Amino acid sequence: MKSENYESVYKKKNRFSFGKNWIQFLNSLNEDRVNQAKKSLVDFMGGVNRIRGKSFLDVGCGSGLFSLSAVLLGAKNVFSIDVDQYSIKCVNYLKKKYTKNAVNWKIKRGSVLNNDFLIQLGKFDIVYSWGVLHHTGDMYEAISNVSNLVKEDGHLYLAIYNKVEKMFPEGSSEFWWTIKTIYNKSGKITKRIMEAIYASIIIFGLTINRINPIKYIGNYSSLRGMNFFTDIKDWLGGFPYEYATIKEIKTYVVNLGFTLIKTNRARSIGCNEFLFQKISIKSKR
Repeated sequence: MKSENYESVYKKKNRFSFGKNWIQFLNSLNEDRVNQAKKSLVDFMGGVNRIRGKSFLDVGCGSGLFSLSAVLLGAKNVFSIDVDQYSIKCVNYLKKKYTKNAVNWKIKRGSVLNNDFLIQLGKFDIVYSWGVLHHTGDMYEAISNVSNLVKEDGHLYLAIYNKVEKMFPEGSSEFWWTIKTIYNKSGKITKRIMEAIYASIIIFGLTINRINPIKYIGNYSSLRGMNFFTDIKDWLGGFPYEYATIKEIKTYVVNLGFTLIKTNRARSIGCNEFLFQKISIKSKR
């Protein structure tokens, strides 16, 4: 389902801003979370040599954690872009704190739906966009746009919300589209109530499945270095909200001139991960 573009709504009263949420996340960022983020990037890319010495574009960089990870893993140059002004503040903070303003790390505010902006960036060995393009308001245009930024033989690393049609056990994609719409139209008190209810449901589910919720929340950073409570707000507030099956994304990106290298299937309504490689002109001959 399409809706208004994120860039046109995130500054409106009561609307969710990923950047503001990431500012809160930085309060919990530590060396362990950074190491977990680095590990998740290396694991899915297939080794640190796929990153070291490569150019890396982080599309919708959010907190900047994965741009930072790429810098620390030895990427030749890193470019972070985001349309949210608060996310840009986050990335600049991380750059200064962890890399002493590394000269090979550039940061720029701009939209993935703006080709005039994108064409200035050049092409990259790795284009990374985790859990971003489905929030732009035009997911497939956004995917097409970022695909043009990948060098021949380069890699496109995407994470896109899985399409779920069944309500059981975690709700369908359409159900969550409705919940997210309500959340974004609500005031602060209603938002806090919805966050508490959702967190309680998760904790209840963990408990009945004999998973210690305290330990789960405490170890949450092992999931790409993230924070449980930041992700609660991110999930409820993340809007616009689009989704697709693995087959739909694979078919679309392959038709853009890529081959699928690897996928990581989401358990339910979460993000499917994809690693594509751009087919070179030589390979097409």
